Parts: sequence; C-alpha cells; structure tokens
Amino acid sequence: MGHVKNFAPGKDPKTLLNPPPPSFGRAPAPAPYSMFPAMVLIGKGNTLDRGFPYIPPDSPLVPHPFVTHDVNEQDWRRFLHDMRVAGSLSPMNRVVAGLAPLALGIGIIFGFFIVKGVDSLLKRTKKGPVSQLIDAWNHFFFHPRCIHIGLTQGPPKDAKGKRDKSQGKDSNWRLLVSYRPYTPA
Repeated sequence: MGHVKNFAPGKDPKTLLNPPPPSFGRAPAPAPYSMFPAMVLIGKGNTLDRGFPYIPPDSPLVPHPFVTHDVNEQDWRRFLHDMRVAGSLSPMNRVVAGLAPLALGIGIIFGFFIVKGVDSLLKRTKKGPVSQLIDAWNHFFFHPRCIHIGLTQGPPKDAKGKRDKSQGKDSNWRLLVSYRPYTPA
C-alpha cells in the first residue's frame, strides 16, 4: 500500500522522499570514479508532467558512466518517475483549473480555453518542486557517485550564453548529467 501513494500526481518533494528511496540508503561503490563527457537526456515535451524517457542518456563511453558510477536501472527509473510525479498537477490544481470558468461566469466554449490557460500556467509553476527533488537526489545519491544532474529548458547555450537557433523553437526540458568530484561536507 505504501507504494500506491507515489502514483498520485502532483506530490511535493517532501512527500515523494518520505520514506527516502532505497537508492539513498545504498552506499556508493568504493571504486574511484573517473571523469566522463557531459550527457543530455531530452524530455518528452515542454512541460515537466510529460517526463523523460526511462533510458540512460546517450554516452560515447563503454561501459556507460552509470555502470562505472554505481547507478543502476532501478535508481534511474525511480528518479525519473519521481520527477514526473513532482512535475504533474495535483488533484487540487486540476480542480482550480476546472472551476475557473464557473467562478468567472464564462460559457462552455470560452471556459474551455480558460481551463487550458490556467492548466498551462499551473504546469509552468512545477519547475520549483522538480528542482527541489533533483537537489535531494544530487545531495543524497548522485554527488557521492561523482555525478551532477541539472535541469534546463530549450537547446543548450554556447560559450557566450546564446542558444543554438539552428534547432528551431525547441522548448523541451533537458537533464544535463555531468561529472562532479565529490567532497563530503
């Protein structure tokens, strides 16, 4: 029954991390962790509730850095699942979006567009909870394994901080996975 609560959309990070995922309790392997080139996993859309594919990001290295840095498939899938849940609208958010036209006294046709607009606005506010979740996973799991996860939207920026316009209007979310030396606090 305890696992069922994790499938409810829109959970805040504290709820998702109580109890902590089993990954947090597993000590990192004692092997030294080597550097690896940064990797990117592109999300399924421009809202965080769409989530990310349940695959590791592409890497030119064999074996994959996840293998050499003690990140197994269950760890990665749980992380991505929790991110998607944190990025989803809660039942209360859905009720607010659905009741907005009634509160404003708007008809069905215009109400549909109001619901879509409120829904879109609420989805955009989910970066904060997802970022908090990523911070917890970084602190308790990825950093001790010399991995850092970052979240960004749109194509990567160049050295001058400008986006590559050749990729068009891509506004998908991305996870940036990079090497980060670990120094215990």
